[in-house]
Amino acid sequence: MGALELEARPLYGIGTVARLTRIKPGTLRIWDRRYGLGASYKSKSGRRMYTQTDLEHLQIVANLVDRGYRIGEIANMERKTLAALLERAGAGQGVTTKIRIKTLCVGTRFCDWLDKHPNVVSGLDVRLMRDELQTAVASGDLEQLPAKLLIVSVGQLSRAQFDLVEDARRQIGAPLTLVAYEFGNPLWVEQLAERGIACLKMPLDQERFGVHIAGLRQAIEIDQGNNDAGELAQLKPHIFDTAALAQLKQQNSVLPCGCTHHLAELIESLSNFEQYSSECAVEGWADAATHACVHAYINQARFLVERALASVLEEKSDRA
Repeated sequence: MGALELEARPLYGIGTVARLTRIKPGTLRIWDRRYGLGASYKSKSGRRMYTQTDLEHLQIVANLVDRGYRIGEIANMERKTLAALLERAGAGQGVTTKIRIKTLCVGTRFCDWLDKHPNVVSGLDVRLMRDELQTAVASGDLEQLPAKLLIVSVGQLSRAQFDLVEDARRQIGAPLTLVAYEFGNPLWVEQLAERGIACLKMPLDQERFGVHIAGLRQAIEIDQGNNDAGELAQLKPHIFDTAALAQLKQQNSVLPCGCTHHLAELIESLSNFEQYSSECAVEGWADAATHACVHAYINQARFLVERALASVLEEKSDRA
């Protein structure tokens, strides 16, 4: 990894972990010695600290132990296996099992500020790099640090800093980015905004920063949800064309209740909205991801209603 040093955030002491997991500190120490279920991060002072991942892993283990599992049987299981056991037991509610958003923070100014406001990154899997942006980019080590969210701090926004931000994003893989700066020409703030990069002036306001992080996290989750939807639900073809739907709307309903007409009208409406969502004008990739997700779900809804109508028509054909 070279000379660059990363620090994990957020971090928890054993007392906090004991409170959040309802496991006594003495038991946590025993689990650490016997099974390696301890704090994975050591501070510069040598103190062992629990990362967010450590905490969530222990929360799952604690829930399983409460439900009768022996610690010796589950201590060495992977987190996915533990989460599956917990879900099978119907006790997954309230326990976080999803992967945290990988976040990289670069720059002394922001890292020092974060030390004083650790709660603003709760729910993220954060690594701090206290080197300045120029040093981090020049090292080339950013290519080894894939992240979904990049936060950088600079003293001033200039052409050189603008280029460094772009270089950092390219090395990491174009993550969503937030730039915290002390001084800057509005021109460069505008140029970064045109590339979808948010900017905040330092000293940072904790509440405003939290709002920006929440927005960026939502954009990432929407994109991830869209990718998941694409894997689970490929776009479906049309069963009925426009002419067939028009004919079904005009002829006598197959069912006395008129469901044939209603289904045909609903399919027509869903088809129109499906077409609209595929052509809807958007601003920025986050909007595009949202519309793509909407389009995928509307496509599935239209196909399912078509299947319902096809079933009605098949039943009528069988009776004839």
